[in-house]
Amino acid sequence: SVRSRSQAESGKQWYQRRVRAGTTCNPSGQNDESAKKRKSNPDVPEMVESFKGWESEKQTNFVKGLLGEMCHEQHWQIDMALRPYLMRDFISALPEYVSEQILSYLDEQSLCRAERVSKRWREIICNGHLWRKLIIRNVKTKAIWERLGKRREWISHLHRAAEFGSEYYKELYPKIVQDLKMSNEMWKLGKLNLRKIDCASHDSKGVYCLQYDDEKIVSGLRDNTIKVWDLNSLKNTMTLTGHTGSVLCMQYDENIIITGSSDASIRIWDVKTGEPLHMLIHHVDAVLHLRFQNGIMVSCSKDRTIAVWTMSGNPQNIVMKHALVGHRAAVNVVDFDEKYIVSASGDRTIKVWGTEACEFIRTLQGHTRGIACLQYHGTLVVSGSSDCTIKLWDIEAGAILRTLEGHEELVRCIRFDSHRIVSGAYDGKIKVWDLKAALDPRTPVKDICIRTISEHKGRVFRLQFDEFQIVSSSHDDSIVIFDFLSPHDYYSDFSAIRPIHYSENSSIEDCDSDTTLRRLDSNNSLDSLDDSS
Repeated sequence: SVRSRSQAESGKQWYQRRVRAGTTCNPSGQNDESAKKRKSNPDVPEMVESFKGWESEKQTNFVKGLLGEMCHEQHWQIDMALRPYLMRDFISALPEYVSEQILSYLDEQSLCRAERVSKRWREIICNGHLWRKLIIRNVKTKAIWERLGKRREWISHLHRAAEFGSEYYKELYPKIVQDLKMSNEMWKLGKLNLRKIDCASHDSKGVYCLQYDDEKIVSGLRDNTIKVWDLNSLKNTMTLTGHTGSVLCMQYDENIIITGSSDASIRIWDVKTGEPLHMLIHHVDAVLHLRFQNGIMVSCSKDRTIAVWTMSGNPQNIVMKHALVGHRAAVNVVDFDEKYIVSASGDRTIKVWGTEACEFIRTLQGHTRGIACLQYHGTLVVSGSSDCTIKLWDIEAGAILRTLEGHEELVRCIRFDSHRIVSGAYDGKIKVWDLKAALDPRTPVKDICIRTISEHKGRVFRLQFDEFQIVSSSHDDSIVIFDFLSPHDYYSDFSAIRPIHYSENSSIEDCDSDTTLRRLDSNNSLDSLDDSS
């Protein structure tokens, strides 16, 4: 027991106790008085001088021999004396460009600590513009940083280091973090900044589909046209005509716009000029949805089929590869990646197909009415139905992970990212849901819905969102932009920034759970429902 207690004590405490007791040991068994006498021995300086004249190997062997003759407390003292000699400031010792490269891998907390190590370290961080490089790294790797930089217009400052100086970027960094934090809070509690486009359709009113980027919104309308709007001024910059039926679905990239219509045709347009490039005829009824990426396009129709097309650089060379048949009612929506094609139908089922061979894999069943919308990413499928519910599925297991209730009518559109699910319904409401909470079976139902937005006066047909805004379209012939970016200007006064503390737990609004079922029979499709009253 005595041995265990002595082992628990630190070397320093044990040594001090032995000194007080006058029993400190040494190699010859003498006490401390003998050690003091030896220390004052006039021969010691001569020994040191003699030691200096030895070769390095002899010196090392001599010291090793001395250490072997010492006891534990002496070893501890030697260890403490050696530590300062063993510590090296390698950052200061290395060439500055190498030190900059090493420190450039630090995150913001480590970079703050590194600045406090020494004046030299701070000088290296300042000269290397490492705070600026950290912001650039985040912009390149995190889409939310890039999008915020464009919205707040500080992204152009990143390539003007000589003009702004190192301290500017050091102060800019916490402002960006604070701005992102407050924008996240705006999704839950903040007052929305609304902007609205009145599409001013002449005959039949309604905006069935849309897509937007940092510069424009492209929309497909019930009056058979495709209209392009400037995202900043909200003015109509281009109108495309050619379809003879409502434009029900669309997607565009940097080169082309592809649209599908109730006239059963798929048309390809030049995204910059609006010039019609090609028309595809395969489906024998309304084209309800389409998606394209990586040289493949998938379309679905009221005719109950799914068409898989191959695409090349030339819009004229889009060729149908396979027709997928299996649904017993109109196929309302499709989504796909390199592994699976996922389709949903008025027959109340979701079907999974292999993308490469186009073979049928499995059916997901659980909705009690027709399915109007879905999104698929990774292993997660999120679907919305005429039974007024949203379901989360594991595509590999075919299992329902969660059912969300709250909409009062058909859930017409749904999108999700890594944080949120956003849904729109025929009740005119848009609901925002916490995705992580929805995937956690321990989370109470009341804590999943973050907020409900009731701005549209008609059915919500389509929506898209990013970290700062939701853009939605409706039967009321409007496109509404809900902006969640904080109205506070964090960048005009640098002294206003305070240290930022994050919390894992945050309050989440409750949402209604009342539901009123609106039936979508298996022989009905979205376009027929949308066209009714």
